[in-house]
Amino acid sequence: MIELLVRRRKTAAALLGLVCLALLPGLTTAGVPDNALKVWFLETDPGLVAYEEFHREFGNDEVVLLYLEPPGGVFSTTGQGVIEAVSARLTALEGVARVHSILTARDAWKTDDGLRFDLAIEGGEDRLAANPLFTGRLVSPDGAAAMLWVEPAVMDDFDARRDAIVGAIRATVDEALAEHPHALGGVGVIYSGLNLVTQRDFGVFVGLSYLVIFGALWWIFRTWRLVAAIGGVVTVGTIASLGALGLAGKQINMITVVLPTLVIVLGLADALHFPAAFAEARASAADTTAATVAALKKVVVPCLMTTLTTMAGFLALVSSPMAVIRDLGLYAALGVGAALVASIVLMATVLPSLPDTWTLRESRLVQGQLRWIRGLLDTRRPALVALSVGIAGVAAYGALQVVTDTYTIGYLPDDHVVVTDHEAMEERWGDYSVIDFLVRPDGDRRVDSAEVLEATLRFEEAATALPGVRDGYGLHTVYRRMADVLGADVPDDEPLSPKMVAQLSLLLEIQALEWDRDDEDFADNFLAPLRTEDAALGRLTLVGEMPSAKEIEVLLADLEGLAATAMGDLGTIEPAGYPPLYAKIVEYAMSSQIRGFFGALVIIFTLMLVWLRSPRLALITLVPNVFPVLVMMGVMGAAGIHLDIATATVAAIVIGVSIDDSVHFLIHWRRAEVDGMTWAEAVEHTHRHAGLPAVLTTLLLVLGYPVLMLAQVKTVISFGLLTTVAAAAALFADLVILPLLLRAWPSRSTPR
Repeated sequence: MIELLVRRRKTAAALLGLVCLALLPGLTTAGVPDNALKVWFLETDPGLVAYEEFHREFGNDEVVLLYLEPPGGVFSTTGQGVIEAVSARLTALEGVARVHSILTARDAWKTDDGLRFDLAIEGGEDRLAANPLFTGRLVSPDGAAAMLWVEPAVMDDFDARRDAIVGAIRATVDEALAEHPHALGGVGVIYSGLNLVTQRDFGVFVGLSYLVIFGALWWIFRTWRLVAAIGGVVTVGTIASLGALGLAGKQINMITVVLPTLVIVLGLADALHFPAAFAEARASAADTTAATVAALKKVVVPCLMTTLTTMAGFLALVSSPMAVIRDLGLYAALGVGAALVASIVLMATVLPSLPDTWTLRESRLVQGQLRWIRGLLDTRRPALVALSVGIAGVAAYGALQVVTDTYTIGYLPDDHVVVTDHEAMEERWGDYSVIDFLVRPDGDRRVDSAEVLEATLRFEEAATALPGVRDGYGLHTVYRRMADVLGADVPDDEPLSPKMVAQLSLLLEIQALEWDRDDEDFADNFLAPLRTEDAALGRLTLVGEMPSAKEIEVLLADLEGLAATAMGDLGTIEPAGYPPLYAKIVEYAMSSQIRGFFGALVIIFTLMLVWLRSPRLALITLVPNVFPVLVMMGVMGAAGIHLDIATATVAAIVIGVSIDDSVHFLIHWRRAEVDGMTWAEAVEHTHRHAGLPAVLTTLLLVLGYPVLMLAQVKTVISFGLLTTVAAAAALFADLVILPLLLRAWPSRSTPR
């Protein structure tokens, strides 16, 4: 088979090229970043289903909040002119459904003909001051600042258009308000910022990683033919992973953006063994073609084993409940498998063309270090055991300090405009983050019934007493405002009577509000943001500080208890929109880490048991692959890096990286045991045949991955740091811990 491949190498290379051409269209789709919340979850996830229901009933919740300090204040003629002008420009933008501000807000007015709703601004500052409908939501208590709510349209392709819409809003605002203090905030703004920074990091730092790694490869091989061949290997792997991702209709995000770098390093890990084996075979082969055949026969099976175990480590992530982590596992495995195929085909093509004088650069430093390690293993075993146990103990302590949490805006650099705007809004306006709830009465009850209005009021009062919640707003707010305008003297701690609620509901019904969202008069429907037309579903909004996912999880648990107490058997108050999905990220991150880690170990143990036919070696394999994960977790704890949506996958990824060298080491160790070598002879034999590629692979890792630490997105920075640390720990485990374990648990046939 190998001989046939070498003879037909040009045909095989051509077929490989055709497959890549077929996958190229997918790169266009995959290359556009999308960090939207929805891409993280499976379509059947109950939280996502509720999120989409909220969109259908109440519109797009990714509202862009525009904080503005108009000249002269909100109630001055000049200030209102500025608000009106910027609102008009924003409304005209494609993708913007409407702009809600103090100029469009409607208030209840008492007239001789009854209650009517009209523009609140017509009443002037006296009417708007301390008005619960607007103060703290649309105008600051002192009237110096306004908040405009820019609502994007609900559209099927909103995720793909978000960046353009938010970009147009920011450009319009910056141009129109250049002379006035202003800032943008909101979920859509954060995700758009992440998209743009991710795209920058994807283009710049992956490219830099390529340059660093291939510069090192040139130093090692000293021939562009091999460098080009390895470049072809990682290119094929990258096209396979991203091309398939795009053809499946998916886009990169802050997690899958690392796919190219993963494929580069993991593809290199196997590709380096082919030239090393060729250089060894060249000494005894008749010509380069014969040496190529000998090298491929020697390396293909071990590389196949390492690739399958690496793929197994990634495929363990497919059990994750998070869609993006499943995608990372699946398409990384596909890329790694494609890289092995490319390695075999391209090495079969290039190796026969190398000049007879070519040799692999033997690094005196590398060989010297390997001899030094063998000397330590022979003379300082107790010290090495103590060192290994000490590192593991310190790492375990650090791992216990790891916090599971996610803070999305924290992924951006501190000087990013999204971060500085957020800080300015919190300082000048106060907490502005929104948590929406769906009020769902049971049976035939309506959200505007007296008992449900009372329950929602009690829930809001209890909720705003919690830390991190500033105030709330719902249908009950409108009803109490109407009662105040009519002169009903109802204390805040007493509910509206059923008779009064019925009277107010009748007054609302005669307003002839338009409920068709496509009708231009829908903009005047002040009840649409608060309930559905049939009043079977309501919306209640709490405003507070921007929490992390863990903080949201705790807050929602508290609010769930308050809601159950307030509603009783009347129905439910359920968190909706963005926050509950965000909170689930913590739960999913932990389960993904656990499933991925133990799933990878089980699969790897099974494969090693089959290949090595030795339960002893299969069990020993697990230790040097758990060790780098433990060290990585220890560094996370010491550096304060959270276990979150970015780092949740690293354990399984590290196992995929570390298993490569472990497999090569154990294959050669197994051969040494079969040949009856002593432990010291087996160590020397293993280092001679697998040591150089392992060290060179680690060298490329510690050169390539730190480049990611120059990125802006903190998830990419953490990924670069942790994988670099784990790569060094994996090499220590293979060169030191693995031989110590094999010494402590030798084969029965191994001479002492």
